[in-house]
Amino acid sequence: MFSRVSHKVLMASFALAIAFSHSTAAQDADPSVTANLVLQVQELQDEVRMLRGRLEEANTEIENLKRRQRDQYLDLDQRISDLRNGQPVQPAGAVPSGAAIAAQPGTTQEGATQEPGVSPPEPSAAAGDVPDVRPPMETESAVAGIGQPQVESQAAPVSAEDEKAAYDRAFQALKELRYADAAEEFQSFLTQYPNSEFADNAQYWLGESYYVTRNYDIALTAFQGLLDRFPDSAKAPDALLKVGYTHYELEQWDSARAALTQVQELYPDSTLSRLAENRLRSMRMEGHY
Repeated sequence: MFSRVSHKVLMASFALAIAFSHSTAAQDADPSVTANLVLQVQELQDEVRMLRGRLEEANTEIENLKRRQRDQYLDLDQRISDLRNGQPVQPAGAVPSGAAIAAQPGTTQEGATQEPGVSPPEPSAAAGDVPDVRPPMETESAVAGIGQPQVESQAAPVSAEDEKAAYDRAFQALKELRYADAAEEFQSFLTQYPNSEFADNAQYWLGESYYVTRNYDIALTAFQGLLDRFPDSAKAPDALLKVGYTHYELEQWDSARAALTQVQELYPDSTLSRLAENRLRSMRMEGHY
C-alpha cells in the first residue's frame, strides 16, 4: 500500500510540475487553455492532499496493529502460564475480574517466544526479536534504575492476595505501555517479595521494561540477575537470549556472540535457537565477527 500511495504522490507531483511549466508558457496563449490548466493543477493538488491523508491513516493503522499484537502476545503468555499451573484460562478478549490480568510464572520456552501475527518488529519469530514486548524506542527514555532488590526475608507475614495484586499492578502497567511505572512496580515487587513464586517472572519483565526504553545497561543487569538467581526458571532461556540481544545493542560483539551461541548449544532445535542464529547471521553480515 505504501508503494502504491508513494507512487501516486510522485506521479501527482510530477504532473504538477509539468502543469506549472505549461501554465507559464501559456500565459500569452489562449485564456481558456490557461484556465483549464489552472483547474487541472487544483485537481492534482486535491489528489495529493487526499493521498497524503491516506498515507497518514495507513501509518496510524500500522501502529494500532503493532499494539494489538503486543497485547495478544502478553495475553498468550498469561494463558500458557495459567494452563501450566492448572488455573482456569480466560478467553481471549475477556475482561478479567479484579487485578487478575497479569501473566503467571512458568511460561514455556516456546510459548514465551512465539508472538502471534507480526513483533515485533522484532516481535515475531520471522522478525527475529521475540520475545520483545515491542521494538526499542528511537530515543532513550528517562527510566532510571532504583537499585537491586534486597533479598532478605520479610519480617511481617506475607499476604498471598497482596503479593499477587502487586505483581498484577506491575504487569498491567507493562501492558499499558507505562514502562517507567512498570519498571518501578516490578522493582518494588522484587524488593518486597524476593522469594515470591512470581519473582522470576517479575525479574524478566523488569528487564523487558528497560530493554524497550533503550536503557540497555540496566536491562542487562536485570536479565543477568534472573540467570543468577533463578537458573532453573522457565524464563531463564528467554533471559539468556535477551542477554545476547542487549550485548548486541551495546555493541559488545564478543559478549553478544558468546550468549547467543550458548542459547544454540543449550536449546537446539528450538525457537530460541533459531532466533539466536538470526541475530548471529546479522552480526556476520555486519562484519562484527
